[in-house]
Amino acid sequence: MSGGQVESTVKETLSQVLGVPAERIGSGFSAESTPEWTSLNHLMLVSQLESAFGVFFSNQEIQGLTSYDGIIAALSGRGAGA
Repeated sequence: MSGGQVESTVKETLSQVLGVPAERIGSGFSAESTPEWTSLNHLMLVSQLESAFGVFFSNQEIQGLTSYDGIIAALSGRGAGA
């Protein structure tokens, strides 16, 4: 998957799980600034990301997946988009 495809899939997943327009999602988009990003939605998001990218995140990694940038970085560290 190319870097652009990774970003597109992450945006689509965030949009679907959180119910926000994909146009709102990009660098700087985070749980801290997004009321829709609840703890339940965070767990659903992690599950969807694991399924979409065929990865498994540890509990420590899950705690860091609280922003668009953080998710992209975590997936890049897994070779997604390489």
